[in-house]
Amino acid sequence: MKVEFLSVIGASSEFSLQVPDAKASPCTLYGPRGVFLKDNTLIVADTGNHRVLIWKGLPKQNQPADVVLGQRDFYSDHPNAGGDTERGLFMPTGVFVSDEGKLFVADAWNHRILLWDRVPEESFSKPDHVIGQPNLKQVDRNLFFWCFGVYYSEGYLYVCDTGNRRILKWKGIPDSMQDPDDIYEGFSWPHAICKKDEYFFVADAGTGVSKVYAFRNSLRCAQQADFYLGHGEGCGRFNLNLPYGVSANHRLLFVADTSNNRVLIFEERKPIAVLGQKDFSECGENRWEGVYKDTLCWPYAVFSTENLLLIADTGNNRVVLYSFNA
Repeated sequence: MKVEFLSVIGASSEFSLQVPDAKASPCTLYGPRGVFLKDNTLIVADTGNHRVLIWKGLPKQNQPADVVLGQRDFYSDHPNAGGDTERGLFMPTGVFVSDEGKLFVADAWNHRILLWDRVPEESFSKPDHVIGQPNLKQVDRNLFFWCFGVYYSEGYLYVCDTGNRRILKWKGIPDSMQDPDDIYEGFSWPHAICKKDEYFFVADAGTGVSKVYAFRNSLRCAQQADFYLGHGEGCGRFNLNLPYGVSANHRLLFVADTSNNRVLIFEERKPIAVLGQKDFSECGENRWEGVYKDTLCWPYAVFSTENLLLIADTGNNRVVLYSFNA
């Protein structure tokens, strides 16, 4: 398999020991923890700046975003937009766009999922729906506690209720405080979900747990997984250390092996390639060399299409885009 670097989104500091600038602007990021590409529209959870950035079309390197959600302008970085909980965000993490074009944002520290009926074209747009709170003004711990991941597939909504160590499932789009249809427990800190063929994969990263669980046909409690990836927390071909992100296409599975500062690419259950490190035995932040186009520092999220891979390179304040020929 051939993997090629394409571009960096977020201010670049290549060949430097310093991470890129994180000050809010139309083309900078601060600790991004979520990324999604749909119909050539790129959506990034710019977590540290408490906003979501949207590019209409796959951006070139350092191209400014077209739309900002969660802030009044591209240069503000206040939690909840300085006091507007109806339009603001507080540490947004997961982002997802359904086949119908609905945008979901896991507004983690506001303990809610926000939903726009379509990807907004205007900045500071108000969400159309909220899940997990009775209204857009309330942001206390309620149905969720730090919901970090959101996934919608085949008419079902899944939310990683991370702080409560569980995953919630609804058929369709629920009302704001509707009880879930199913609750899956036994996880440590579930962060992300994806589906590949007949398997659901859950990235679970917490104290003493660094695994990606696989469930055939439907999610279940963690202890009922059909198999899992991650057989130790150190460096190594089959090890994982706090894997926060997972994504898949028809053939490959991609895992953000966050604390090992790398992304692993699996075919079937076998790791066939590593990004961010020279080989499977290394796991240093930016390879202990500096910020280069092919290094990683605490990557929190991945998203893949059939020939593109986007990595939220969180510790380097950027998103890295690769192409691959599988």
